[in-house]
Amino acid sequence: MSSEHERRQFRRYPLRLRARLRHGLEEVEAEVLNASVGGCLLMAHLRVEAGALLEVSIPDLQVPPTSMAVVRCTPTDSGFMIATCFESPVADEPALVRQVSEGAGLHPKSVLPN
Repeated sequence: MSSEHERRQFRRYPLRLRARLRHGLEEVEAEVLNASVGGCLLMAHLRVEAGALLEVSIPDLQVPPTSMAVVRCTPTDSGFMIATCFESPVADEPALVRQVSEGAGLHPKSVLPN
């Protein structure tokens, strides 16, 4: 039995960055908790079903509005943890490494509004 880490195709980087999510007519602020070339883990006040498509923009990674598929959405005490994958890879690894090395907002406080 392989672990989830072993199944991942791309390395994930811990981040704390702002993002915007759009699902249908809803648009909300989100927080990127980690990212890879293939997708990212988001925290947002938005419940979505696995398989749903979101439009996501992450300005600090120079990611313009991009289509992402929801892998899973899990409720938490502070919103929903949304695992996503890019329809096609758009973040590049050097940009992710640069964000992590610059601290990428790895602050204890959430960037999501309460």
